[in-house]
Amino acid sequence: MIGQLDEAIATLLKQALPGLLGGATPVVSLNLATTEFEIDPESADAIAGEPRADDRTDLLPFNADPNTLYQLSQSPYPGARRVWLRRGDSDRITLRPEEVQWDAIDSRKFLLTLRPTRDLTGITSVQILYGVTAVFTKIKLKQQLLITLQSSQSDRLEQAEALAVGVITLNRQNLLDNAQAQYSDGDYGTAIEVKSFQMVRGDRLVADARQLLLTAQVELKATRTLGADEGQPIERILSPGVTLTGDRAIGVRIDVMA
Repeated sequence: MIGQLDEAIATLLKQALPGLLGGATPVVSLNLATTEFEIDPESADAIAGEPRADDRTDLLPFNADPNTLYQLSQSPYPGARRVWLRRGDSDRITLRPEEVQWDAIDSRKFLLTLRPTRDLTGITSVQILYGVTAVFTKIKLKQQLLITLQSSQSDRLEQAEALAVGVITLNRQNLLDNAQAQYSDGDYGTAIEVKSFQMVRGDRLVADARQLLLTAQVELKATRTLGADEGQPIERILSPGVTLTGDRAIGVRIDVMA
């Protein structure tokens, strides 16, 4: 339940320390394992099954053709929508409202009407943040991650342990970004985000092994697709026996007891 933090750390360490951890037969072997996770009971949501306003982010492939029609994954809730162009995973360019043309009939569809001066070099995707009506809940978790380094060469093992601590510490935000994971099946989905992690301690297990212990704070967001009768706006409010006339949407009988 730690998302992809273990994979992100393993990839980072092997790339950053090729002389120690790289290759088919590395000088120092690397193994990562997670322990059981703990759920924070204070994060229980009393209205988890009720439709309510939520934020959604879509990341769509960018096409330089100005006639490209983009489509959101869900119908947006009325309100502001923010759109960015993205270069890779980090660089984000905010678009002005006039650079996004929304379809008047289908609110999920839009065209980009970019300014001629926009530099599109390296642009790979379009990111959109918008409001939706959704059924969701958020659960806070805590889990430990064990990093084990092993080698028969004690001096190289000592180097790998010290360098691994430095590499992980210097790339904290990159690891958090790459640790996110999403899963879905049928009407249900989950998004896992590692909010933070701390390096707790290092242990000398045996002469040829070292272990680093990390504790991660994780947030799991669970969602369910809205049913056909859920999340619909209230169009009329009527008391029994009241008939509406004209454009009135509310007809409430007021009984006065004397």
